[in-house]
Amino acid sequence: MKSHHAFHAKWAMPALILISIVAGCAGPVNGPTVAATLEQPPTSIAEATSIPVVDEATPTSAPVPVLEGDVLYRDDFTKPATGWPAAKFDNYFIGYHEPEYYHIEIDSPNSRTTAFIPEKTSFDDFTMEVEVLTNSTKTAASGDFIYGPIFRRSGDQYYAFAISPRSKKWFVLKSSPNTLMTLAEGEEASIHDLDVDDDLRVDAQGSTFYFHINGRLVGQVVDPDYTSGEAGFYVQAFDSTQTHVHFDTLTIWDYDAPSLCSILSISKKLNVRSGPGTTFPSSSSLSKGDLVEPIGRSPDGKWIKINVQGSGEQGWIADSPQFVSCNKDVSLLPVISQ
Repeated sequence: MKSHHAFHAKWAMPALILISIVAGCAGPVNGPTVAATLEQPPTSIAEATSIPVVDEATPTSAPVPVLEGDVLYRDDFTKPATGWPAAKFDNYFIGYHEPEYYHIEIDSPNSRTTAFIPEKTSFDDFTMEVEVLTNSTKTAASGDFIYGPIFRRSGDQYYAFAISPRSKKWFVLKSSPNTLMTLAEGEEASIHDLDVDDDLRVDAQGSTFYFHINGRLVGQVVDPDYTSGEAGFYVQAFDSTQTHVHFDTLTIWDYDAPSLCSILSISKKLNVRSGPGTTFPSSSSLSKGDLVEPIGRSPDGKWIKINVQGSGEQGWIADSPQFVSCNKDVSLLPVISQ
C-alpha cells in the first residue's frame, strides 16, 4: 500500500528511457566488503556481477510535467508515460508496478543494477528524498541486499546511498570505472522492516554530502570528485536469491541545508544530558567539531534537544554561543519539555 508520507512541500518531474549498470562486467573489482549480520557473510559490494545494459539511446515520447517552485524533479510513479526504463532479463526485471510503484527485481545473488531519471537530467547542488520499501512476498526469506538513491552520475561514476532492511545498516558508495568503494557506513535502528517505506534523504552541496534516514541525520561525507550528474536508483543483492524493491516517490529540489549545530572550542567536552538542565545526568559528551542535529528546544529556550550524528542517540545540550553554533535559528524549533 502506497505511503502518504508528507514530504518537504516542494515537488515535480520529466522523460526518456535509460538504464545503466555499474562498472566491472568483466569480473570482480577490488573494494571494501560490506559486513552484514548474516550466518554467512555476503559477497563484497565490489564483487557483485553487473546486469546487462539496456540501450541508453532508446527514445520515448513521454510528456514533460510542469515544475513547481524550487522543485527540480518529482515522480510518484503512478504514470508509466513519464518514461523510466522497463526491461526484463533472465535474472532481473525493472519497470513500473501497479498501482503506484517503480520497481527493480533481481532474481540471482551477487548482482547489482541501476536505473536513472529519463533524459539524462543532470543536477549540481540539490536535496533529494526517496521513499522506498522491500516487497516481502517477492523477496527471499533469507539473505541480504541493499538499495537506495544514486546521484551525480556520469557513465560509471556516481555516488549511492543504500540501506539494508535486514542488517539495519547504511552505506555511502562511490563508483568509478575501475572500482566500487565504501566511503562511509553505519547502523541505524530506525530502518524499517520489509513492506514499510523508509525515507532516504541526500543533501549535496559542492563536495559535502549529508545523509538522512527517516528524518534522522546519520552521516556526512566530503568527496570532491563528482560535481554534477544524473540521479536514479541502486539495488544490489548479496546472498539473497530474490530481491524485489519498490521505489514509491522521488523528489529533487534546490539545495536545502539540513539543520546542523557544530560544537565550538571548549576547554572540556560538552555534556549531552538526558533532560534540559544540569540536574539531569550526562549520557555522553561532545568534542570540538562534532556535528549534531537540533530537533527541539526547551520551554525557557536555554537547551537544545539533539540527535547525535551517526549514534542514534538523543539528548540535550546547553544553547550557549560559547559552546555551540547552529546554521539555522533554533528559536524556530518546536518546544519540547523533556
